[in-house]
Amino acid sequence: MYSEYIKVRMDAFRRFCADFQSKLNTLLQIMLNSQFVRWMIDFYIKLTTEHGIAVKTNDVVDDDDGEEESSAATESDEDDRNDYDIDNNSFSNNESESDGKQGSTLALSADPTCQRNTIPDAKRDHEKQSHNVPVPETVADVGLASVLNAIPSLKMGNVHIKNKNKHKTNQNSGSSEGTNSQNTTPQKCNWHDSSLNSPAEDKAITPKSKPDIIISSYEGDIVAANKYETKQQAIESSTAGCKSEKTSRKSIDTAVFILKAEPEEQGTNLIQSAPEQTNSQEQFHLDLNKVRDSELETNLIKANSAEIKQTTATPSQKFNLKQSEVSEPPKALEMIKSSDIHSVPITEGTNAENLLYRIKRGSTLRVHSDSSLLGREIILYTNYPDEGKKFVRTEYRILDWHARNGKPFTTNLNKYAHIVDTDIFSEVKMNLSGTFRFWFQYKGSTRAEPDGALYVQVEPTLHVGPPGAQKIIPLNSVRCQTVLTKLLGPINTWEAKLRVAKESGYNVIHFTPIQELGGSRSAYSLRDQLKVNQHFAAKKGGTIGFDDVEKVIKKCRQEWGLASICDIVLNHTANESDWVREHPDVTYSCATSPYLRPAFLLDAVLAKCGEDVAAGALEHVGVPTVIEREDHLQALKYQLHHVYLPKVNIYELFQCNVINYVNEFMVLVRKLAPPKHVADQTRFSEIQLITDSQYRRLGAKINLNLALEIFNAFHSDCFDEESRFRKCAETLRQRLETLNEEVRSEVQGYLGYAIENCLAGIRYERVQEDGPMVREISEKHPLFMQYFTQIKAFGKSLNEIEQDMYDELGSYFQAHNGWVMGYSDPLRDFAEEQPGRGNVYLKRELIAWGDSVKLRYGKKPEDSPYLWQHMTEYVVTTAKIFDGVRLDNCHSTPIHVAEYLLDAARAINQDLYVVAELFTNSDATDNVFVNRLGITSLIREALSAWDSHEEGRLVYRYGGEPVGAFYVNPKRDLAPSVAHALFMDQTHDNPSPVEKRSIYDLLPSAALVAMACCATGSNRGYDELVPHHIHVVEEKRQYQEWGKGVDFKSGIIAAKRALNLLHGQLAEEGFSQVYVDQMDSNIVAVTRHSPTTHESVILIAHTAFGYPHPNAGPTGVRSLRFEGTLDEIILEADITMKSDKPYDRPGPFKKDPIYINGFSQFQLNLREHIPLNKSQIFRSTPQIDGNITQLDFEHLYPGSVVAVRVSLHNPTKPHAEYLQTVVTALQNEEGSVYDELREIISKLDLVDLNRALFTCDEEERDQGYGGAAYDIPNYGRIVYCGLQGFISILTEISPRNDLGHPLCNNLRDGNWMLDYIADRLVHREGTKVLSKWLKTTFEPLKNIPRYIIPCYFDAILSGVYEALVRHTYQLMPEFIRDGHNFPQTLALATLQFLSVCKSANLPPLSPAVKPQPPKICVTLSAGLPHFSTGYMRCWGRDTFIALRGLMYLTGRFQEARYIILGFGQCLRHGLIPNLLDNGIKPRFNCRDAVWWWLNSIKQYVSEAPRGQDILNDYVSRIFPYDDSEPHGPGKFDQKLIDVMQEALQVHFQGLQYRERNAGYEIDAHMTDQGFNNNIGVHPETGFVFGGNIANCGTWMDKMGSSEKAGNRGRPATPRDGSAVELVGLQMSVLRFMQVLSEKGLSEYKSVERKGPKGEQTSWTYKQWADRIQNNFEKYFFVTEAETGMRANKKNIYKDCYGASQGWTDYQLRCNFPIAMVVAPELFNAQNAWKALEQARKHLLGPLGMKTLDPDDWNYRPNYDNSNDADDCTVAHGFNYHQGPEWVWPIGFYLRARLIFAKKCGYLDATIADTWSILRAHFKELHTSHWRGLPELTNDNGAYCNDSCRTQAWSVATVLEVLDDLHAIGGDV
Repeated sequence: MYSEYIKVRMDAFRRFCADFQSKLNTLLQIMLNSQFVRWMIDFYIKLTTEHGIAVKTNDVVDDDDGEEESSAATESDEDDRNDYDIDNNSFSNNESESDGKQGSTLALSADPTCQRNTIPDAKRDHEKQSHNVPVPETVADVGLASVLNAIPSLKMGNVHIKNKNKHKTNQNSGSSEGTNSQNTTPQKCNWHDSSLNSPAEDKAITPKSKPDIIISSYEGDIVAANKYETKQQAIESSTAGCKSEKTSRKSIDTAVFILKAEPEEQGTNLIQSAPEQTNSQEQFHLDLNKVRDSELETNLIKANSAEIKQTTATPSQKFNLKQSEVSEPPKALEMIKSSDIHSVPITEGTNAENLLYRIKRGSTLRVHSDSSLLGREIILYTNYPDEGKKFVRTEYRILDWHARNGKPFTTNLNKYAHIVDTDIFSEVKMNLSGTFRFWFQYKGSTRAEPDGALYVQVEPTLHVGPPGAQKIIPLNSVRCQTVLTKLLGPINTWEAKLRVAKESGYNVIHFTPIQELGGSRSAYSLRDQLKVNQHFAAKKGGTIGFDDVEKVIKKCRQEWGLASICDIVLNHTANESDWVREHPDVTYSCATSPYLRPAFLLDAVLAKCGEDVAAGALEHVGVPTVIEREDHLQALKYQLHHVYLPKVNIYELFQCNVINYVNEFMVLVRKLAPPKHVADQTRFSEIQLITDSQYRRLGAKINLNLALEIFNAFHSDCFDEESRFRKCAETLRQRLETLNEEVRSEVQGYLGYAIENCLAGIRYERVQEDGPMVREISEKHPLFMQYFTQIKAFGKSLNEIEQDMYDELGSYFQAHNGWVMGYSDPLRDFAEEQPGRGNVYLKRELIAWGDSVKLRYGKKPEDSPYLWQHMTEYVVTTAKIFDGVRLDNCHSTPIHVAEYLLDAARAINQDLYVVAELFTNSDATDNVFVNRLGITSLIREALSAWDSHEEGRLVYRYGGEPVGAFYVNPKRDLAPSVAHALFMDQTHDNPSPVEKRSIYDLLPSAALVAMACCATGSNRGYDELVPHHIHVVEEKRQYQEWGKGVDFKSGIIAAKRALNLLHGQLAEEGFSQVYVDQMDSNIVAVTRHSPTTHESVILIAHTAFGYPHPNAGPTGVRSLRFEGTLDEIILEADITMKSDKPYDRPGPFKKDPIYINGFSQFQLNLREHIPLNKSQIFRSTPQIDGNITQLDFEHLYPGSVVAVRVSLHNPTKPHAEYLQTVVTALQNEEGSVYDELREIISKLDLVDLNRALFTCDEEERDQGYGGAAYDIPNYGRIVYCGLQGFISILTEISPRNDLGHPLCNNLRDGNWMLDYIADRLVHREGTKVLSKWLKTTFEPLKNIPRYIIPCYFDAILSGVYEALVRHTYQLMPEFIRDGHNFPQTLALATLQFLSVCKSANLPPLSPAVKPQPPKICVTLSAGLPHFSTGYMRCWGRDTFIALRGLMYLTGRFQEARYIILGFGQCLRHGLIPNLLDNGIKPRFNCRDAVWWWLNSIKQYVSEAPRGQDILNDYVSRIFPYDDSEPHGPGKFDQKLIDVMQEALQVHFQGLQYRERNAGYEIDAHMTDQGFNNNIGVHPETGFVFGGNIANCGTWMDKMGSSEKAGNRGRPATPRDGSAVELVGLQMSVLRFMQVLSEKGLSEYKSVERKGPKGEQTSWTYKQWADRIQNNFEKYFFVTEAETGMRANKKNIYKDCYGASQGWTDYQLRCNFPIAMVVAPELFNAQNAWKALEQARKHLLGPLGMKTLDPDDWNYRPNYDNSNDADDCTVAHGFNYHQGPEWVWPIGFYLRARLIFAKKCGYLDATIADTWSILRAHFKELHTSHWRGLPELTNDNGAYCNDSCRTQAWSVATVLEVLDDLHAIGGDV
C-alpha cells in the first residue's frame, strides 16, 4: 500500500512539474528580455534537480496478467544529485566518471492511465523502421534549454552538460518512434546535446545560422525541415492529450535514461556545444529493454515538451508552409568586402519573371528592399535550399534579415522585417547553379500571390577532364558543335566522327536525341524515349543501350575535354509511338479535347479535297493535279468555299437547335400561370448560346429557365393566351436564330481565314519561285498540311468520320504538334482550349509536323500520371549521361511541364547546362522562360543577320561589356541583364549559309561569331563547306570520320580551330569587353579587350554576303588605328577557289552517296602568329603617331580575316598597373593607397567636406578664385562643383555603361575635368592635402589610352566619394553614425547648406564670446541654388526652422550657437531679421522669425551639451534701441537671456513701427501701407498678433509684382491677426521661460506693459501660457457644430484668428501641425486627430503639403514665377502659397501624427503610414542630382521649374521625422 501511495504521489508531483514547465515556457516567451528570466532559470533547474530526476530505481514491468513486480534498488539522492551554486550560476558534479566519460542515471515515472494515440498502420510501419535514426535537436524538442539558447544575450556560465540536459531528458524520454504502435519493441533513441555556452565558449563557437522554415506546395502538413522530419513529427504528435483507459492498461513506474557520449553526426542542423565537448558529444540513449508499452513516454512528452514554432501564413494554395523548428537565433554576418557580393533590390509588385539577374556560382547574394517597401513588415522566402539540402522548386524557406553592419534584424520569434530603410538585407551564399526565386509578403496580407518577387540565376559550371584533374569550361569559353546523332552511324565509329569536333577546337558537342526514332526518321520525332536508337548498334541486328552511349560520352569528357549536351523533346512524340497507342489519353485528340472536333472536321474535309485533286476529280473545274499557277489556287479556293465546306457545315457544331428549344418552350409556357410583366426587349440579349462541351451538331444550349422568365411575357398586340403563346415562342425563335447567325458568321470568318492560310502554304510550296515548287501530291507532299492523325479514318466518308470522332475512335484522331508563327502568348499552350470559338487548329495557323502528335500533360502530374512518369524517366536518363540538355521547341513546351522535368534532371545533375531554342521576339518574355526554367543559354544565330552591320550588332548585343566599361561598383545594385547567348554561325535547323549568302562568307562570319563574348557554336558541315542543309528528316548519309575524308585540309577546319582556340583564350584570360566598328559596308572590326591588362585582340572580317566579282581585288578601307603597340598578328586567313578566278561561283555540287561531303575546290590560306613583315594583308611597316599605331591595309580581299594582338606601350603599363592597384584598394577598402587616403580624409572637418563634396555654382564664384561649376560640353554645368556633382551623373551612366555620355566624351577629349577636381580644393587649407592626393592619383590617367579613362575616373572618384561620406557620418552623432541609410543620406544633405560664404557672413560677435568664431562663420543657406550667396542666403525664419534638423541632429552645436548669437545681435523692434544681410542691412518685415529663433534657443538648451550656458553668452547688440545707429562688436553687450526677455517684453507691450528706409530701395513692389507694422498680444486670449492687410509677415510671404495683372503690391497671403503656428511657437517659448525661472536659470518670471493711461499689467510666464491654453481650442478649432458660412470645412484648426479678411481664418492650410509639434499641450487629442485626418484627405501630396485646400476658390496648385498673364491669381507666381505643395510642412505634419497617434492609440499604424509617405522622399534623395529635397512641387508632386532643387528646411524637417521615429522605436 505504501509503495502504491508513493507512486501516486510521485505521479501527481510529476504532473505538477510538467504543468508548471508548460506555463513557465509560455511565460518565458513573453519575458525573454527580462532579468526575471535568470531567476526563473535558476529556480527551474533547482526544481528539476531536486525532484524525481536524479533518483535511480529498478524498472517496474507489468507481466501479461497485469500483475506488478517491483524491486527497489534506490541510490542516495544526496550522492547522485548535482549541487547548484546559486552565487556562481553553475553546477558542481559529484558523480563518478567511468572510462573518461561523464554519465548519470535518471529515473522518471509515468501516469499509467495515459492512453496512447492511434495512427494508421502504414505510418506505424514506417515509424518502426526509423527507431535508430538520430534526431537533431530543435527548440520544439528540448524545452527550456533550447529557449534559452535562442536568446542571444543570455549567458549561463559553465553549466555542467548533464544538469543542463536533465529537463531535456524529461521531455525526450518518450520520443521513440514506436511510441504510437500497439506492439512496439523498445529501441534506443539518440539525442544530440545542446549546450549552454559560457561567454568564452561563445567566442570560440560560431554556430551556423540556417533559416529553417520551408514552404511546400505539395505538402499540406507541417513537417521538419531535415531528413529526420518524419521521426520528429511522430514525437510531436505523441504529445497529444491522454485519457484513461480501463482495458489493456499497462503501468510503468520508472524508465531509465543513460547519458552516453557519442560523436556528433555531421551534416545535421545542430546547436554546437562547448569546445571541450566537440570530440565527445554527450547524447541521451533511451534504455527501455524491459518496457512493453509506451504510455509513459507519451505522458512525459506531453508534460515536458515546450514547443516554439515559427508560424507563417500561406499566401495561397500553391505555397504551403513546410516548417522546421528554430534551433538557433540568427547570427551576425561577417561583413566581408568582395566583388563577389551582389545586391539586388526586391520591389513591391515587380513582375519579377521579366527581369533577369545573373551571377556566378559561389557568389554572395544580398536581397534588399527598395524604397517602395518603407514602413511595411515583410517576410522573405526563397526556394534556394539550405546548406546541404536539395533544391525543390516548390519548397520555400524563410530568410533572416540583417542590418548594414551584419547584425541580425529579425529573430527566431519574429521573421518579419520592418522595412525602415533600403540598407537592411538578406544574404544567401549561392553555391548551387540554377534559377532561384525570392518573394515576400506583407504581414497580414491575404493576397493569393506574393507582394513582390525576383529571380536570380546562378550560372552552372561545366567540368571536363579526368577525375582529380578536372578543369572548368567558363560559359563564355563554350565552343559547341551540333551533330545529328542519327548520322553518326554505328557506335563503334562515333569516336572517329566526334574527333572532328575535338580537332576543330570545339569543347562541347551537342547531340540531337539518341532515342529510337519514328517512321519519318526525323531526328526529333521519337518513337520511344526510353530506348536507344538501335541503328547505333555496332553490328547489324545487335543491341545497344544507354550505358554504351554513356561510355563514349564519358571518354569525350574525361580524355578529350569535351562536354556534351543532348536534346530533350518534351512537346511531342512520333505518331508510331507504341506507348501512345496504349495510353491515347496522353495526346490532344477528339476524345480528350472535344473543342478540337470542329478543327478535326475541317482537317478531314481538306484531306478529302486533297485526295480529289490528286485523283484529277477537280480538273474540270480548273484545279489540275499539278497546281502551279495562281488561277489554280483561286479555283481551289472557290471549290473549298462552295463545295467542300458546305458538306460539313462546321458552324453547326456551335449552334443550337432552334426548333427543339421553341417547342420545349411552348410546352412549358402552357403549364405556367400567366405572367405579370410586359415583354422587355432590353433583356433579350441576356440569352446567349452555351457551347456544347461535346461539340455535337446543333448541340449548343441556352438557359431555358431564364428564357421563360424573359420571353414568357405580355405583348400588347396579343388579346388571347394562344396568340400570346405563339408570340412569345416567335420572339424566342427570332432571338435564337439571331444567335445562330452570329455564330455562323463568326465561324465562317475563321474558316475563311483558315482557307487563306491553307492557300498561302500551297502558294509558297507549289507556285512561288522562291519556294520548293513541289509538283506531286502524295503522302509525303500532301496538298494540305495534315493537322490530325487520321489512321482510323482512311477510306471513310465524311459522315462516317464525323460519327467516329464522337466514339472511341476519336481518341486516335490526335493533334499534330508544330510551330505557330507569331503566336501572341508563348507562355500558353496553343493546343489548350482557348477563349472564344477559334483556335490555332481551326484557323489553320499551325505549321504542323505530320510525323508527331502533341502531348497533353494537363496542369499537374495527376492529370496524366503515365505521361509525366514516362517523360521524367526520359529526361533523368538524359541528364545522367550528358552534361547538359537542349530544350527543343521551348516556346511551345508548356512551361510548367518543362519546370517539373528540368527540376528532375537537376536533381541528378545540379550543374546541368540548359540550352534552349526560344523565339518570342521579346526580351521580357525570353526572361520569363529563362527564370522559370533556369535556362543557361539561349540559342542565337548569326545567319539571321541580313547584312554585315546587323551581324556586327548581334556580336555586340550577345557578347560582353563595351570596351572601357565602367568597373562594377560593389555598392551599387546589380543591373538586370539579357539572357546568356549560345551564338551560332549556323544552327542545324536552318539551310547552309552557302544557300543564303556566298561560300566566301563562311569564314568571316565564323570569325565574327568567335569574337563574341558569349558561348559560341556551329553545325557539323559548316566547317566542311557542305553547301546544303543537312536535313534533320531527310538526310540519311553518315558523317565522315577524322582522317578518312576530313582533316585539317578540309574546308575551313584549320581556320575554325584557330578561331575556336582564340575564342576560348579570350574568355579564359578575361577579355570581357567588346567593341564593334563598321569600317565599311562589308568590313567589320571587333575588338576584345581585357579590363585588367588592357591588352586587346582586334579582328577584321571582310564579309561576303553576296558573291564578289570572280577576279575581285583588295577592298580599299581606312587604316586600323589603335592606342598601343602591335604584339603579333594572331592569324590571317582567306578562302579562294582553286582556279584562275579566285572568287568565282562554285559549280554544281555532287553529293557523296554514303557520306556527307563538302566542297573540295576551295583553298584555305591560313597564317598564324606572324610578325607584321610577314603579313599578306597589312603593309609591312606601321605608322606611329605618339601612342597611336596605324596599320594600313594592302590586300584585304572579300572573305578574308585578320586578327592582331595589341598591348599598351611599355611606358604606359606602369601607369595602368598603378591605377589598377588604386581601384582595387578603393573597392576593397584596404591597402596602403586606401589607408593613405583615409588618413588624409580623417583630418577634414564638416566645412572641408562641404567644399570637397558640394558647393554650388554661385557659392564657388563667391569664393573669389575665379571658379565656377564645371561645364560639360553638350551637357551643361553640373549642379555641384564638388564630387557630388560628378557622382550624381556617374551613378546614372555607370550601371548602364553609357560611355557615349558627354561626361565620358569630355574625359576622353582632355584632362580638364581631372585638373578641375583637384585644383579647386587647393584654395582651402583643410583640403590642400586631399587636392594633392587627387592630383597625384589622377596623373597616371593622363598617360593611359584615352578610351579607358572614364572607367578609372569613375572607380577612383566613387572610392574617394565613399570615403568622404563615411567620414562625414563619423563626425556626426550616433543616430547618424550608426543609423540607417535614410537618415544618413539626409544628414549628408545638410552639408549642402552649411558653408562659409564671403558675401553672407554673420555679423562680428562680441569679443566676450568664447571660443571666438572664425573670421568667416558657417552660415545656413535657405536653399540652392536661388538662396546661396549675398543678402538672399540667410533668412531668419528659414534658418531657425531648419536649425535643429540641420545642425542639432548632426552635432554641429558650436556653429549653431554662433548663428543664434549672430541673429540675436540684430534684434530690433522685438524682432529678428527676415534677411540678415551680414547684419549690415537687415530687414525686419517678418513676425515669425523671432519666435522660431526663441524656439531654437529652447531646443539648443535641451539638446546641446551644457546647452543652458548659451543663455549667459554675450550678444553684441547692433541696435540696442529701435532708433539707434549700428554699434560695433562689444560696444553694447547683453546676455542672451536679456535679449530674449526684451523680445517677449516688446510683444507683450505691443509696438507699431515703420520699416527703416521704407520704399523702393528695400522693396520695389510693396505699397506704402505695407511698410507699417504692428505686433502685440491679445489681452483676453494671450495670442500674439500682428501685420496688416498690406503685408505678409509669416512664411507665406508672396508679394504680388505684376502691374499687368494688377496684383503688384498686394500680398497673396497676409495672415494678419494670430497665425496658428505663431501661437504654438509662443506657447512653447513661454513654457520654456517658465521652466527657466522655476529652475533658477533665469531671473525673469514675467512681463509687464503700460496702458494708455500709465496703468501697469503684469503676467507671469505661467499665467500667460495658461491663458493661451485655456483659449486655444475655443478660438481655433472648427467643430461640427460650427454654422457660419465661412466654415466650409469642419474638424479643422483655423489658419489664423482675427485676420482682417475674416474668411481667411477658416482656410484649411498646412500650418496647424506646426503648432501641434511645438506645443502639443494646446490640443485636444481627439480634435487634433480629426484635423490631421482632414489634412491627410485634402492637403497631403506625394512629396509635400498643399498650401491651400483644393476646395478653396483661391486654390492654384502650379507655381510659375515667369507667368506674365493677366490672371492676377497666378501672374508672377502670385499663387506661391495658394496650392503648390511645399515639402517642409510635411515634416511637421508627420511628426504631429506620431504625437497624437500615440495619444489616440493609433501609433503602430501611424508609424507604418509615416514610412509609406516617406518613400517618395527617400527616392527623391537618391535620384535628384542635388541629392536633397526640393523647396516645393506643383500639383500632385509635379516638377516645379522655379523651385529650389534642394531646400534647407525640407531636409531638416524630414530628418526630424526620422529622429522622432528613432526615439519611439519606429525604425527597428
